Amino acid sequence: MSCQITLNTWSGESKKEAAKNLSTVFRLNQEKGLAVVENLCQGLPWRFENTITDQQAVIASKHLRSLGFSVDIQSVKNGVEPLQEPVAPSKPEPEIPSLPQNESSYRMGFQGDGRTLFGINFINLIKTIFTLGFYRFWAKTNVRQYLWTQTLFAGDRFSYHGTAKELLRGAVRFGLIFLLSVAVSAYTYLEIGWKEGELVGNIATVAIMLWIPFLMVGAWRYRLSRTSWRGIRFSFRGEGRQALSIYFKGYLAVPLTLGLYWPYFKMETENFWRQNSWFGDVQMRFSGKGKDFLKKFIFALILTPLTLGLYLFWFHADLNRYLWSHTHIGGATFHFPIKGRDYFNLKIGNFFIIILSLGLGYSWVVVRNRKFITDNLTLAGNVELNRVVQEMKDSGAFGEEGMDMIDVPIDIG
Repeated sequence: MSCQITLNTWSGESKKEAAKNLSTVFRLNQEKGLAVVENLCQGLPWRFENTITDQQAVIASKHLRSLGFSVDIQSVKNGVEPLQEPVAPSKPEPEIPSLPQNESSYRMGFQGDGRTLFGINFINLIKTIFTLGFYRFWAKTNVRQYLWTQTLFAGDRFSYHGTAKELLRGAVRFGLIFLLSVAVSAYTYLEIGWKEGELVGNIATVAIMLWIPFLMVGAWRYRLSRTSWRGIRFSFRGEGRQALSIYFKGYLAVPLTLGLYWPYFKMETENFWRQNSWFGDVQMRFSGKGKDFLKKFIFALILTPLTLGLYLFWFHADLNRYLWSHTHIGGATFHFPIKGRDYFNLKIGNFFIIILSLGLGYSWVVVRNRKFITDNLTLAGNVELNRVVQEMKDSGAFGEEGMDMIDVPIDIG
């Protein structure tokens, strides 16, 4: 059986390296290979002009996907079918249409706006003040429900199923444990002695630090278990002890290696959070390696102080592009082809919105961040979304509120 091979997108680190590999696989000249890669970066697909065998298709597909290419293989009988002339869109469409299931690329979108979110936040603030902070659990739930339902994938909205009562119960449980530890420390100080009290306080502090990875796992498990798309829930199946091992080793190794272990630590943590995330019965995978990003990290260490910190925008763009291009679900791979100047424009714009509005523009910043991600993030490859089966793992909100109360960020993974 003959096959035709089509490349839809590319997301990688070096265009020259990608063009070189592409030229080797398809026997193109270097100039032609580079032109193909440039077109792929702009969303313009390319199809090889000759047919190949099934065995060649399997080998080429595996190799090209490892290089960051989105590959589509189709069986043909009468030679290669010519590609329709692609037309690059001049402006992003306001509506994100649902793609047919035989398409190999899926887009995201966000339809929320800053004014609506500002109204929600303003009402939440008033109610939280009048209830002496008690309404905060309902406030957080209201914001999440709005953001989730305004986020689309392949034309369908996400849903958030968490409730304020779940957050309240989690906060009460964590609060009781925290108050108990404070009471024990205070009793030791007052009734036994200052030195013993200091020792108990230090032990409690270490215990809380070791507890944080477990809380992070609980928070992420709760967040994913309350998120669904097309009625199918997400879930997280990692364990707290795995997180503790990774973070404990990382926090020791990074300073001991003068920071050079950080790329390896980062990839280990991303592997933990992404590899243990599931959509129904389909597991996500992560193929990133620390050694792949070590050179860019060293480059950033040198350039960041020389550019007064400006190079950090380019570094973060490179990092996020790499992380998503090595995140897979089923036979598909995510693509996030942003550049440093895109990230720079986003963050600088956000900074001036917050400063000039005296903080009132926060809702617009949230919307800008959300749109930036959804406008650039796509999923390309072979994944049969209609065959995903519900396989939900439930979770309570104990870790979620624990992380919030001790003021540790939970935007992890």
